[in-house]
This record gives sequence, structure tokens and C-alpha cells, in this order.
Amino acid sequence: MKPKDTTPPPPNREPKRKLSLQSAMAAATSDGSVVVKPLMNPLGEFPNMRDSDLPEMEARLLEIQADIINREELIVEREKKLEFREREVNEREALIEARRNVMDTQDSGTSESSKEHNAKELSALEKLKKELDAQEKSIKEAREVLKEREQYIEKCENDLVEKSMLLTEREARIEQKEDDYKTFTTACNSEA
Repeated sequence: MKPKDTTPPPPNREPKRKLSLQSAMAAATSDGSVVVKPLMNPLGEFPNMRDSDLPEMEARLLEIQADIINREELIVEREKKLEFREREVNEREALIEARRNVMDTQDSGTSESSKEHNAKELSALEKLKKELDAQEKSIKEAREVLKEREQYIEKCENDLVEKSMLLTEREARIEQKEDDYKTFTTACNSEA
């Protein structure tokens, strides 16, 4: 007798989903028409959770959420930097190709008449000049955009620090008033 092949069938796997906290938050805060399927079954994850642990866990989850959002923003920023570098590399390759064309026209000029040689050389040089001008213009525009962006970020940071300081001062004044009120009420109660 032959032994039966008892290997289990392959599992039915769902395609991997890209995790994004921002999209999950948007789906969770939507009108409810979208059903959000959890990645794991949360039942039994925290069997002996106390009510006193809940605020700590919520605070930790908020920290993790903020950290994930920051990391996603860093990834987007790095992708933009990589695109910029790729564009620069492509521009440099175009320049090298144009220079090769100029050199090729100079080398092939010995077999052609001088007028044809000069015409080819001039057209290659004009093409190279146009590419250089276009690159220079795009670099200037990119630098201007970057400069404006940096100024905007600096302004926002300064506004944020200023508002933070105002809120801290306001909080200190409110706390002082609360302390004064408590002192006043205890003094009034002790006199009465």
C-alpha cells in the first residue's frame, strides 16, 4: 500500500495591504459607509486590562500614531529628494550626450566640406546652448521654490513658537489665579 499524500492544501492568502495611518484615520473618521477591516483579531489581545491602564495605553497609541505620521512625511520628503536627484542625473546625461555630439561633429568634419562641418557644429552647439539654458532656468526656479518654502517653514516655526509661549504664559496665569482663588476661599472658610 502506498501512503497517502497528507500535505495540507496551500493557504488562501489575501493580497498584502499597504499600511497607512493617514488613510486609516480618514477611513475611521468618515461617515461610516466604508467598512474598515482590522488586520488582526483584537479579541484576547489584552485579557486582563485594567481601567487605570487605559489612559496610559491611549497616550502611548497617540505617540505611536504621531511617530508614524512623521515617518510617512519623512518618506514623502525623501522621495521628493530622490526625484530631484534623478532629474539632475538625467540633465547631466543630456549634457554629456550633447557634448559627445559636438565632439562627433568635430571628428567627422575631416571628411565633409567645411561648410557642412560648421553647420553641424553650429546646430550641435545651439542645441547644447538650449539645453544648458533650460537647465539653468529649471535650477533657478527650483532654488526659488526651495527658498520660498524654507522661508514659509521658518515663518510657521516662529509663529508656532510664539503661540506656544503665549499659551504657556496664559496657562501660568490661569494656574496662578486658581491658586489665588483656592487661597482666598480657604482664608474665607477659616475666618467663617
